Amino acid sequence: MEWICRYSGYWHLICTPGDEHLNMMMARNIIKCLARNGLYEFIFVFLTVHRDEEFIKSMLSFISLDLLLDEVKHNGMDGLIRLLDEHLR
Repeated sequence: MEWICRYSGYWHLICTPGDEHLNMMMARNIIKCLARNGLYEFIFVFLTVHRDEEFIKSMLSFISLDLLLDEVKHNGMDGLIRLLDEHLR
């Protein structure tokens, strides 16, 4: 709840599919902020809510679930965040 109060704008974007203010740079910032605060589950919520955004579709087409799981297994959530960040460019 603290994070939601502090980052209410990000929270709104996380929960609102098709929001006109969401772009690739904002998506990267949201993912990094969630990761810094250990809110990894919300990263998957964010990606699911916005799965129809072209830049999310493009990123996910490069990253399969198996690759994501392997990255987490070998490099932890920080490795996953790095991988997501690299493909949101």
